Amino acid sequence: MEAWIGRMSNHLSKRAFAAALLAGASLAGTAMGATGTTAPATTSTMTPAQVQAELQSLQAQVAALKAKEQKTSDSVESAEQVKAIVQEVLKNSKSQSQYMDNQLQAGYDGGFFIRTPNKAFDLTINGYLQFRYSYAGAEGQKPYTNYNTSGFNFRRARLILSGNVFKNFIYCISGDFQTGISGATVGNNNAFAILDTWAGYKFSPAVVVRAGSMLVPFTHVEYFSSGTEFPDFAVAEAPFDPVRSDAIDLEGQIIPHTFNYEIQMNNGSTSQDNGNVGPGGHFGNRPAVYGRINFAGAGRISDFNDSPDLEWHKHLVWLIGAAAGYESQNPFASFTPGSTTAPAGIGTLNGNLTRFTIDAHAKYRGFAFNSAVYAQNIDSAPGTSLIGTGHSSLFETGYYVEGGYFLVPHKWEIAGRYGELLYNRTNQHQYEATGGVNYYIFGQNAKIQAAVTYVQDAQYTNSNLGTTAGSNDWIGQIQFQFKF
Repeated sequence: MEAWIGRMSNHLSKRAFAAALLAGASLAGTAMGATGTTAPATTSTMTPAQVQAELQSLQAQVAALKAKEQKTSDSVESAEQVKAIVQEVLKNSKSQSQYMDNQLQAGYDGGFFIRTPNKAFDLTINGYLQFRYSYAGAEGQKPYTNYNTSGFNFRRARLILSGNVFKNFIYCISGDFQTGISGATVGNNNAFAILDTWAGYKFSPAVVVRAGSMLVPFTHVEYFSSGTEFPDFAVAEAPFDPVRSDAIDLEGQIIPHTFNYEIQMNNGSTSQDNGNVGPGGHFGNRPAVYGRINFAGAGRISDFNDSPDLEWHKHLVWLIGAAAGYESQNPFASFTPGSTTAPAGIGTLNGNLTRFTIDAHAKYRGFAFNSAVYAQNIDSAPGTSLIGTGHSSLFETGYYVEGGYFLVPHKWEIAGRYGELLYNRTNQHQYEATGGVNYYIFGQNAKIQAAVTYVQDAQYTNSNLGTTAGSNDWIGQIQFQFKF
């Protein structure tokens, strides 16, 4: 009806529509009269004015219905627009969320890092410096007179970049601003030397392959040189430490956090490209192989990433490690016959080198115990003999034991150490004793260490340790360490 009235109103004039309505009314009245039915008075007796009013009323109703329909149509259109806007917002939000998920993350977690959220790409930046004051007094030096030295210097100033790319490809690039030139220090013979610089692939936690310049898996102390009880290593340890070498390396965890291994083929002791090499550079027919294992009988291997019990373990944790190495025709193998030679005191043998070590560590409620035993046999070249002995080989042994205890948990620690170095081809016998106190400002990240060491009949000269071959040495050190 509404549609019909609308169409009629658009095509007929008001007068034509009124005439049609009057004609319809008359016909209706006639029909009703014929049938004997009386039509309603309002219909049969309507005047033209009334019809006009009725028409206007009907037109008003039609207009109201059109307005309502238009409003409904507008509402539907608005709803569609709102729906489209919401969908667009949701689409943009999802797109923005995905963009945010792919953004790089940065912060500090054991080092400054930049990484993707899934850690498929990661760069961690670490570094530490050790600035110290040292005093070394040599007594009874042979054949020279007594003397002493003192001064400030950097023991280490290192920068380390490490991480992974494509998740399983791992890498490390590190260097030291002091290592490489003997006695180098800031403002005096500055040098930057590449240290641990390698790349590898992690097949699984049990199988990791690396290649490059890296620590030789032998002495345990090399793995926490920034977390020791004293400013420096034991004097008895140095002759057995292969330090670093260019190598290919296989390592992994057989039992997670409990038992791990490392096997390495390399160029021999102190033979990496860091300036610390002997004549002829790092090449030569002298392949070497080393291997090390660690077993944590209680606690985790990571509990022994440093030597003190800084965490104050409530339960006893302990670890045992062992290592062995063989170097063929190494022209740089060191031997230390002590006062039978000049104070520079370290000779070299172009022969085979075999060495072993076993070490033990424990921590409990602020008390830390660390120890190691070393042994090695060095052969001289065919037809030659060891300087000052008349023998073609030298067998050396050494050991140290040390302990530390926190008088104030996490802050104040006292420590002591004793060690010996012995030879079967000479009458030399080196003793050492060290006492120290440490104050941890912010754990290993900031600490101050002070120590006094006495070495009887030092067997070699080492500027870092403060020893002079053939003398009795008093060595004092105060060191500040900053690490991030």
